[in-house]
Amino acid sequence: MSRPLALGEKPLYWVGSSKRDLMAFPEVVRDDIGAALGVAQFGGRHPSVKPLKGLGAGILEVVGDAAEGTFRAVYTVRFPRAIYVLHAFQKKSTSGIATSKRDIALTERRLKDAQEDYKERYGAATQ
Repeated sequence: MSRPLALGEKPLYWVGSSKRDLMAFPEVVRDDIGAALGVAQFGGRHPSVKPLKGLGAGILEVVGDAAEGTFRAVYTVRFPRAIYVLHAFQKKSTSGIATSKRDIALTERRLKDAQEDYKERYGAATQ
């Protein structure tokens, strides 16, 4: 069940398994990511958010840490009327901070799905 949007709040849409994947994260990480997404819905950027390199402007990630490891959620603010969560995953690599090629490829596919969904919902392209 969804609640009515507040004045100035953009709707949040989940692509693929992103919501189910996020719900499997530790509670502290879910709370942190949820707070960051809430800020994004009102046009802001939470301090724990940074651009995801390699996919262009408007693709952002939230990184959360817990005893179980490091978790990430990727979303886009490219659309003027909505926020789309593209991917949520646990970082598995033990070396470096780079996002795996598999996760980047999945995010790219889901971005295309989000573009199609946005066009169907709003009848417009991105910006």
